[in-house]
Amino acid sequence: MLYKERGYTKSLFVLVKKNMTKKRISFVLILAIIANTGLFGQKDSSTIFFNASLRERFELWNGMNAKNYGDPNGLGNLNDNILFQRVIVGFNYTPNNKIIISAHLQDSRAFGWSLRDAKYPDLFKIKKPGTETPYYIRNPNEEFFEIHDLFFEYKGLLTDSLRIKAGRQKINFGDKRIFGPGEWGNTGNWTWDAIKFSYSKNKNFISLFMGGTKIHDPKKISIPFTNTEFWGGGIYAHYYLNDIINIEPFYAYKTAGSADYINTLNFHRHWTGLRLFQPDYHSFVYDFTIVKEFGHENNRQIDAYAYIAQIGYQFKSVFSKPKLSLRRSYASGGTKENKIKTFDPIYGSRDSYYGRMNIVNWSNISDNEIVLEIFPLKKMSIEISYNNFQIPSPDNVTLLKTIQLKSGEHYLGDELDIFISYKKFKHFKFIGAFGYFRPGNIMPINNRPAKNANWCTLQVLYSFNQ
Repeated sequence: MLYKERGYTKSLFVLVKKNMTKKRISFVLILAIIANTGLFGQKDSSTIFFNASLRERFELWNGMNAKNYGDPNGLGNLNDNILFQRVIVGFNYTPNNKIIISAHLQDSRAFGWSLRDAKYPDLFKIKKPGTETPYYIRNPNEEFFEIHDLFFEYKGLLTDSLRIKAGRQKINFGDKRIFGPGEWGNTGNWTWDAIKFSYSKNKNFISLFMGGTKIHDPKKISIPFTNTEFWGGGIYAHYYLNDIINIEPFYAYKTAGSADYINTLNFHRHWTGLRLFQPDYHSFVYDFTIVKEFGHENNRQIDAYAYIAQIGYQFKSVFSKPKLSLRRSYASGGTKENKIKTFDPIYGSRDSYYGRMNIVNWSNISDNEIVLEIFPLKKMSIEISYNNFQIPSPDNVTLLKTIQLKSGEHYLGDELDIFISYKKFKHFKFIGAFGYFRPGNIMPINNRPAKNANWCTLQVLYSFNQ
């Protein structure tokens, strides 16, 4: 149902009231009332869309959790059975064809999670080791009644190709390795309070943005542009040269935000790089990204780099059109001559790369991967991937609080993943996945040899826009 300007406020209130408590609907109603005044354009051209999404994901873990690999006496349960729930509800208001106002609330919960905030309230506090305060919280799975987005967008600033977007928003470009929202995490890894300028023409665009990334505290609502984890921004451009190549240069910057504890730190990180890719050139696939990181942290120079290389081929004449690729992800690590060599993975997503079990990310890692994608049905895809993980600089490296490599070793382990995505009907999307990790040359955990671990999940996403 499409709500026209006259009389939609009452209808919106009824819909919102069914999904939220009276305490939380106030900020939605305020924007609805503002929209109803008609200050932004002609009344007969304005519309409002009420939209919502419900994501339910069941995860079954065996042998590890988000903070513990293989130690039965360590944090949480090694055999977690978790129901992740994320609800997003709100509206988009368009007073005319140039303006969009968006406001949504998000509620993220983790039922049955052994690491939940109610049991381990200090687990996801970021603070100086050995101290209690100051701190800020970055919880990946729990955030109650938070502002998902709240932005104003204007199209046609000076020219029809230029637009500005200000407020809380998601920002992602390209393959989401440099700037990506990280949506697999229940709270969403990166959410920006930013001002973004975008210029687009045909298949080409350039975007410039600056602002801060929000913290994830289950007990507090994060007001836009306050309590930021990082201040920063970036530039990202896309240029379609021809059918052979697409070019995407980028720049990113990160420094300490305004939240407690991190505002006492001193670092300035810069990244610059280039992505060259073509998803389909006579059935061949290639994708290359190279990044240089520089800057300083506590008077030490940062000198790090990373790259991605992928080549593949799609057999379009074969049933299910399988695509076979070889992919290598590398990021430098360690220190050398008092220089920081460990690559920081910018603001990127890790959900679909470096293994689905999130044991590693794009930092101090060498990941050789074989990927097979098949498409047996319309709107259905199956990805089977095998990762071989090495740690370039293993000294003083601990993963998931328990994993340490043996002296002189670099081989971390292998991971096999199967990921199935299927869009069914108009409003439903289903995901099923399985992961299996076999440890390599790592130290015994709790005086016992490290064992294999596995994980499986089933997710249902329901969304609508009325």
